[in-house]
Amino acid sequence: MKSSTHAMNSGKAFAVGMLAAALATGCAALPDRDPGPVLPSGVSASVPAPPVSDEDAALAAYQDMWATVVDASHAGGGEPANLDRYATGKALAQLSAALEETDAEGVEVSGEPELDPEILGASPSPLAETVEIRDCVNDSAWNLGMTAAKQGEPRRVDATVTHDGLVWRVSDLRIWEPGTC
Repeated sequence: MKSSTHAMNSGKAFAVGMLAAALATGCAALPDRDPGPVLPSGVSASVPAPPVSDEDAALAAYQDMWATVVDASHAGGGEPANLDRYATGKALAQLSAALEETDAEGVEVSGEPELDPEILGASPSPLAETVEIRDCVNDSAWNLGMTAAKQGEPRRVDATVTHDGLVWRVSDLRIWEPGTC
């Protein structure tokens, strides 16, 4: 197993691509909502939204984080203004650094990664609730300006998604070397 510093440094450029794929697929992965019953004109009804589980909300935050990163990488890098809606703490710092590096290097990014996230578990704590996600990201179709030797084999991604009392956000993100899943 590589050290976390090595994994973070080698995964910076990959992080940009991984986030883009997750975000791009995040919208498609959410279920369609039923608009509710059709009522005669002039009659209105309040139909409560179906409850969303903590796991589903955490998974949506993870996918939205990736979609935001992918969109930003395609736009030329730099941290998007709304990334902090889906990421916080170490994850936000890691993704921001990767996007800024992509911007500074002028890398043209195209395509997107394929995500395959799964919920490992959820746990309450005195400060916040957390959901652990493991993903196997295939970045072979996501051109990050790297050589094929550095890209192409699926990578393991571990994410901790935290509920701070108001919203779910990815608080920790570990992106492993190619071929780790």
